[in-house]
Amino acid sequence: MFYPVPANKALMERPMETQLFWDRIAPKYARKPVDDPDAYEEKLALAASLLRPSDRVLEIGCGTGTTALRLAPSVMHYTATDGARAMIGIADAKLGPGAPANVSFHHADAGDQIAGAPFDAVCAFSLLHLVEDLPDVLAAVNTQLKPGGLFLSKTVCTKAAAWPIRALIPTLTALRFAPPVTPLSEAELVRFLKDAGFTVERKIHLGTKRMSPIIVARKPA
Repeated sequence: MFYPVPANKALMERPMETQLFWDRIAPKYARKPVDDPDAYEEKLALAASLLRPSDRVLEIGCGTGTTALRLAPSVMHYTATDGARAMIGIADAKLGPGAPANVSFHHADAGDQIAGAPFDAVCAFSLLHLVEDLPDVLAAVNTQLKPGGLFLSKTVCTKAAAWPIRALIPTLTALRFAPPVTPLSEAELVRFLKDAGFTVERKIHLGTKRMSPIIVARKPA
C-alpha cells in the first residue's frame, strides 16, 4: 500500500496557494504542447540510457504523468508523485489499456518521504525551481536514494534569462499567471546539490534554451 510519510510539514509542503495554482491550470497544462519536442525526446532518451531494467524509480513533481509513462518501460517500477491533486487525477486517467503496468501515480509533496524507499533513482523534471525550500527537498531526495543511486533533474535557472524576463516573473506570480519561482543560476543549483551530499557527474543542455540544464548527480556509494 502506498502512503506518504509526513516529514516536517511546515518546511516540506509547498504553500497551499502554489498547489491551488497547479490544480487550477492542470487541464490547460495537460493540453499544452511540449515547447521543444526534439529536446524533450532527447531528454527521454538520456534518462532511459541512465536507468536500468532492475531499477525502482521515484519521480517527484510528475505533473500529468506523460514522462512517467514514457520512462516506465525502461525500469522495474516507476512511482510518480505530484503535489497537485488535479495533475494526479489527469495522470491516473491515462492508466488504461496500453499503459505500462509498472507505473503508479500518487498525490504527495516533493519533500514527502515515500513508502517504498530507498529507490535506485529519483527524477525531478522542471521542478526544483518551484519548491519552497530547495535544501530540504534535496535532503529528502538524498534520504530516499540507495547508496550510489541516481538523481536526474532538469531545472529552469531563471538567472540565465534575459533581464526583461527576470523582471516580469514577480509580476506574473503576483497576478497568479505563474507560480512562485526560486531564482537560481546553474552554479547555485550545483552548489545546492553538492551541499545536499550529491556528486555531480554531468551537466547537459538540450535544445536551443540554455537556462534549463539537465544535471546527472549521484548519491555516494
